[in-house]
Amino acid sequence: MNCRILLLLLLCFGLVTLSACNGIGKLPGTSTGGSLAVQIVQTPPAAITAGGTAGIVANVQNDSKNAGVTWSCAPAGACGTFSPATTGYQVGTQYTAPASGPAGALTVPVTITATSVADNTQSASVTTVIQVATPALLQGQYAFVLQGFASFGMVGSVTLDGNGNIVSGEGDASANGFYSAIPSITGTYTLDPTGHGTLAFSLNNTGCCGTFAQTQSMTCVSISATAPVCSHLLISEADQFNGLTIGGVGSMDLQTAGPNFSAAQVSGGYSFTLTGFSAAAVKAAGGTGLNGNWGGIFNADGVGTIPSGIFDTNTVGGNPSFTSIPFSGTFTTPDANGRGTLTFTTNGGTTYAYYIVTPEVLRLTTMTNLGYAGNTGSAYGQGSVATTDAALNGNYVFGNLGFDVPGNAIGSAGQFNTDGSGNIPSGIMDLNDSGNAGALGLGLSWAGATYSLAGSPRGIITGPSGQTYNVYLTDPALNLLDPNSSTGGGGALLLETDATFSSIGTLVPQAVPSSAILQGPYGLLLSDQNNPPHSDGGFVGDFVASSGTGTFSGEGAFQGQGTGNATLIVGPVAGTFTADSSNPGRFTGDISTTPAFPGGVIGGTVAGSELVSFYLASDSQGFVVETDTGAPVTGLVEVQDSSSSAKTTAAKRVSARLSNFAGHGTGQHGHPSKPRWVRGATTSNKVELFQEGVNDRSVELENG
Repeated sequence: MNCRILLLLLLCFGLVTLSACNGIGKLPGTSTGGSLAVQIVQTPPAAITAGGTAGIVANVQNDSKNAGVTWSCAPAGACGTFSPATTGYQVGTQYTAPASGPAGALTVPVTITATSVADNTQSASVTTVIQVATPALLQGQYAFVLQGFASFGMVGSVTLDGNGNIVSGEGDASANGFYSAIPSITGTYTLDPTGHGTLAFSLNNTGCCGTFAQTQSMTCVSISATAPVCSHLLISEADQFNGLTIGGVGSMDLQTAGPNFSAAQVSGGYSFTLTGFSAAAVKAAGGTGLNGNWGGIFNADGVGTIPSGIFDTNTVGGNPSFTSIPFSGTFTTPDANGRGTLTFTTNGGTTYAYYIVTPEVLRLTTMTNLGYAGNTGSAYGQGSVATTDAALNGNYVFGNLGFDVPGNAIGSAGQFNTDGSGNIPSGIMDLNDSGNAGALGLGLSWAGATYSLAGSPRGIITGPSGQTYNVYLTDPALNLLDPNSSTGGGGALLLETDATFSSIGTLVPQAVPSSAILQGPYGLLLSDQNNPPHSDGGFVGDFVASSGTGTFSGEGAFQGQGTGNATLIVGPVAGTFTADSSNPGRFTGDISTTPAFPGGVIGGTVAGSELVSFYLASDSQGFVVETDTGAPVTGLVEVQDSSSSAKTTAAKRVSARLSNFAGHGTGQHGHPSKPRWVRGATTSNKVELFQEGVNDRSVELENG
């Protein structure tokens, strides 16, 4: 025993001697050569669900005593905890996210900081998003629209209680030759921390089928600016095509026009588009019907009369394919669910059920004259929009869906810029008509296209290859994808009117193409409405795009297990995106889902992927189109907002920073000779400033 002790003492003495003589190196990074610097070498994921954990590691270069770092986060008191709170070189801490967020929160941005113990002026930070959604976000009265395969569509209103229950509602569903009133809707819903969940309708005492269930997949996208509730959701039917829309997709929006709905709210000019199926065009020849799309404009007097309107029709395969007729009509006062009827004098009289979201947004589906056409869509207010070529001036992105002559579904998305004088100098579009022998038109130029607006909000766009579109302008204050959003911009609705395709679309202003990027949390909607057996309906989910990596990951579902009251099959979604340097605002990449969408086996475990292009109007929203021959998938990406309280706080911070920054150019403290800084595009986490009179001079500030 004594010998062993002696040997250990000698060994220790030798190690000390070697260390003193630099015979054994110090821990990496603990030398005294160079300045001290903190690096976070293992970062948290881009998003963490409430109560989740993540390992994080930081090193301090040239930390001679290996004192390490202390960990902290912001906002203080509501951002999570660390164990241990102080770590040395290559030693990790476990970060635990807060178990919940503030009332009305969908996501909570958190900044994690590692500060050197040896020198607290040295630190490094990284950001992550905590996903904190709960069922309490869904409270109030919501209007929904679902547009499905061929002519199947459904609109309605439901009231949710914040505790997972659908307490009341009503709806209307239609198709070619079919209409069903839905006098009562009840049911349940779920919402997980990411904001994705299930909307399980019980459609009670329907005119067609008695009482039965219909299940939707949904994602909360936006939080109301005035209440701690979700104001905008993406939805798709997910019950193996057993509901009334055969896999339809759409949105559900807080009915901020309520609860005191009135006829006076239906007032002024409206632009509308509808998609569906028409039988009349070929019935006389013994045919079965044609896919088609409709659009137009009308005026309402706020009392009950529609003095005038124009109704445009484009069916594929018929002759002629495009017709246009004037009409007038009437409308009824909306009930307690915001439901009323519009009756047009078209084709002997056609009645539509409408549901009010806001006074400028109506969801529509046909009730009568169903042998002529069954169609579903929306009408948007025109506000004070101009009616000359100057009304379209700047950059725009668009997304279209429709049909080719054989009846296959098509999809497209693109972007172009206008000069305010009727010219489209440049642009690009990706067209997917893959159902027609795999036809793709990728990277199609829009240079040389023209447009015309002459005293009416209804105009014409002529593409470079002869394609034609009717364009129906909307209120410049409207956000066409998220009608309750205060970040408007307007835009237009589109109806393709040539003999090659029949499609409808949405045109949205593109704020600053060069600054658009996918970063942070988003809702995702994808739609494949091609002819069976390839129709997979819709996919709805959410993802988080990691900063600077060109990748994203999340979850979603396209069909449930079982019919009617289905259980959603939720699986991972991931993807990549790369900026197109020649076309700022356009990104190319891929999306992978499990089960595969489209074309996957319901309930399967095999992943599938599709090539896509993203066209971003801003960091907040954009369009998606598939760019391979798998299917003509189209879709949307929309940023998931933070809580209403976080928005208010962020706005105050930005306003203060704008005052400090822009005050150098204006106001009593400004210098009159210096150009004034003005606010540009604003998102939930960023605000852009431009200097007046100075070309291409701008900066971005973090919002909050």
